[in-house]
Amino acid sequence: MNFAKKTGLYASAVAFAMGLSMPLAAAELTLAHYLPPNHELQVGAAEPLAQELAKATNGAVTIKIYPSGELGAGPTQQYTRALEGIADITIGLTGSDAVPMPRSLMLEMPGLFDTPREAVDVIWDNMDAFAEDFKRTQLLALFPNSPAALVMTRPVRSPEDLAGLNIRTSSAIGAAMVGAWGANAVTMPANDLYNAMQTGVVDGALIGIDGVNAFRLHEVATNVVTNLPSNVTMFFVTMNRESYAALSEDERAKLMAVAGRELSMKGADAFVASGDEAKANILATEGSSLDVLTDDERAAFSARLDGLADKIIADLSASSKVDLMDVYQQINK
Repeated sequence: MNFAKKTGLYASAVAFAMGLSMPLAAAELTLAHYLPPNHELQVGAAEPLAQELAKATNGAVTIKIYPSGELGAGPTQQYTRALEGIADITIGLTGSDAVPMPRSLMLEMPGLFDTPREAVDVIWDNMDAFAEDFKRTQLLALFPNSPAALVMTRPVRSPEDLAGLNIRTSSAIGAAMVGAWGANAVTMPANDLYNAMQTGVVDGALIGIDGVNAFRLHEVATNVVTNLPSNVTMFFVTMNRESYAALSEDERAKLMAVAGRELSMKGADAFVASGDEAKANILATEGSSLDVLTDDERAAFSARLDGLADKIIADLSASSKVDLMDVYQQINK
């Protein structure tokens, strides 16, 4: 039973028994995600949200965090879990969720952002463009990880080096990119990537460099390729609407004061910090190399992406019945 139902039933019973209107007792929200408890989003976003909300409400509203898929495994159903109240709050991936979020996917187009903080400012300055994707829940944060690197079990300096290889991606846009570079896109949860690379199921992954740290990929990768014309992966934090409505007006205001752009920046900063740690781990691991493409090498990858944005937008617009070119143009100024 979700928070709204639990507290609503409790409050009704108290009011009926005592014959007067009373404030709700201290409430505990649940926050669920599919990532390990040491992941940067737990440490850098979920835990700060819980701490700041408890402080702002003097302990009247607290958050209990359920990591590692304890309330449901994998990223594909996180929005649904918030929508149905399986958890009051969930963290998920816009590009991997079973509920389509086509407008937010435009933020994952290649070459849009150099840093997560830059992306957060664009997102929250243009939130009207994405709000429809989350209209059945209360959006608390929307932010990206760092631009993707190629995390490989072999050297890669050109698209030709990727020909025929199996590369894990997290979204349709990432799959289109590696396809344009000549590789075969493979979809799987990031939690499975370590074993998949170790056993040769995949030859590598297109993943934010922070993922190297989060999933210990420097232990199985020989080459981590950066300075690609790559993209970011979008993460959301969203809340069941009944749970949100069950909070008092003051509690809702205090929640949103520590959510929104502020929480999104915390998520972005957590990814940057994790990416810096990942680079240090790569450099410190024997047999693992951090490879930065030259400008000419980067240009060769960029050339393979010519026209890809228009094709992706046309395909997603047709399948979603939403004119996504308007969204893309709004953020790509």
